[in-house]
Order: sequence, then C-alpha cells, then structure tokens
Amino acid sequence: MTPLSDRDEVSRRDVARLVDSVRPHVTALLPALSTGEGWALTDRQWQDMVAHTLDRADGLPVLAGIQRPGTAEVAARARTAARLGAAAVVTTTPYGPDVTQQQMYDHYAAVSETAGLPVVVYHESEISGNTIEPGTLLKICALPGVAAVKDSAGSATATRALLAADPGVPVLQGLEHLVGDCGDVDGWVMALANVEPALCATAFDVRPVYNAAVREACERHGLDRPDWYRALKSELHRRRVIGTGRTATPEGSRT
Repeated sequence: MTPLSDRDEVSRRDVARLVDSVRPHVTALLPALSTGEGWALTDRQWQDMVAHTLDRADGLPVLAGIQRPGTAEVAARARTAARLGAAAVVTTTPYGPDVTQQQMYDHYAAVSETAGLPVVVYHESEISGNTIEPGTLLKICALPGVAAVKDSAGSATATRALLAADPGVPVLQGLEHLVGDCGDVDGWVMALANVEPALCATAFDVRPVYNAAVREACERHGLDRPDWYRALKSELHRRRVIGTGRTATPEGSRT
C-alpha cells in the first residue's frame, strides 16, 4: 500500500509501520504497483514511496513497481529506482490495445538495458489494456535482463502452461483467488499480505491446507472489489498501521 497524509504526501512514518508489520513474513517488498496505486501516483509520490520503503527495508530486497503508459516513462522511473537502490523493477507492457507483440518485447528489452536493473514482467491486462501472448512472453523471459514473471493475467490454466513451458525464470502468482489452482509457482505477490502477512506466508508453505483460509480472508477484506486497495487502506487505518485511508488521485484516467 501507499500511505498518504492529509496533504497527499507519502507518510514516511506510516511506510515504516507498514513495512515493520509485514517484514517478519515476507522475502521482498514491492511498493507502488497496483495495490500501491502505482498507476495514480505522481512522480514525487512514487519516488518518495520507493525511497521510504528502501529506508526501512533492513536488508529485504525492494522491487519498485512502475505503471506508466510508455517505454520512455517506465525507463525514466527505472533509472530513478536504480539510483535509489532498488533491487529490481516490476512493470507492465506499454498501455493500449494497439501495442504489438514486437513492441512489448522491445519495451522490456529497452527498460532492462537502460535501467541496469533486473526486470520483473507484470503479466496483466487491466492496467495496460493488452495481453502478452504466450509465445511473446517466453521470448521476453529469455531476455538477459528479465528476472521473473508476476502472473496476474487471471487464468490458472495459463499459469500452469507457462510453468510447463519452462520459462527459465521464476513465476510468481499475483491473484489470491487462483493460489489453489495455479500449480507449483515459485512465489506469491499478494495484496492480502498487507493485512494478513502471516497467513500468506504459512499458506504458501502448506497450500492445500490453507487455500480456504486465504479465500475467506480475501472475501473478508474486500479483495474481490474493483477498488480493493481502498478496502485494504481502510483496514490498515482501522488498525492504526497508517494514519489515513486516503487514496491517490490520478493525474489522468485509469486504463
């Protein structure tokens, strides 16, 4: 999550409390992606969120989420992430239904080359408005700078097919409702971990036992809502982990 003050500034104190609350249960931190409203953050908010997370990481790798519509903007933020000390960046394809598969490939090649950081492919369609085809995704995974895939495309069958194709990089499931059906993925990147990190960590280790508990927690915390991030912020505010439940106001409309 991206904790905002009443002045719409990223709260360093709240970031510290949030990181402290999840640190014992996670293996990395991922600020400013979809649950962090990365699509809506200003350049200043985005940079502050990444920097404050790094300040409190205490040895945990920080993967900076980047959600911008074009390659040049993504590459610029990736260079900033590298300067701040991030371990990697996580980003979508460029936005729009007219983006070709070749342009998607070229995008990841350019970002990894210009940033000098490993790139995690954020495989989704809600933000970008397009879909990476399976063959293109495998080609992208073969790029020297690509380190993993965060698979939030919404199909357990497709995730299992990606695993079977042996992409050569770790595959991380990003959708809670698929955790019981997506196969033997290498990790989870879960919005739920903001509020139930211990459950998520335990569930990954003994998945068949905890699948029902994960689904129940998702329903209880409103992760089936289109504005799930608001529900999570409200809960963190109720717990006094963050000082407000404010959400970011995008400079442009969300794709």
